[in-house]
Parts: sequence; C-alpha cells; structure tokens
Amino acid sequence: VTADELRQFIERFERLEAEKKDVADQQKEVMAEAKGRGYDTKVMRKVIALRKRDRDDVAEEEAVLEMYKEALGM
Repeated sequence: VTADELRQFIERFERLEAEKKDVADQQKEVMAEAKGRGYDTKVMRKVIALRKRDRDDVAEEEAVLEMYKEALGM
C-alpha cells in the first residue's frame, strides 16, 4: 500500500461522488420542471422504473396483478 496510490483511489472516488450528486440534482430539476408543466412525477418515476425492466417480466407481473384484482372483484 502506497500513500500516493491510496490517495488517487480516494480522490477518484470523491470525484465520482461529486458527479453523482450533480446528476441527482439535474434529475430533480427535470422532475420539478415536469411537475411544473402538470405531469404526475410519481407516475413518471414508475414509467422510468418499468422501462429499466425486462418487458417479459413486466408483462408477467401485470398479468398476475390483473388476475389478483379480478379474484378480488376489483
């Protein structure tokens, strides 16, 4: 373990943390702008999460959800 190498790893990590915070701030700004334009940001977040998932998994989950809702008379 060398102090210089360790410092480099830590500094790289800290830079990435700062970049991550910047991206998170930008995402908040996008959602605030969308909300200001009348969009439901809760639903937008769900759509974003769905877009990340495999289509077949989503379809299967939705089918099971519909089956459960029908069983409960919803």
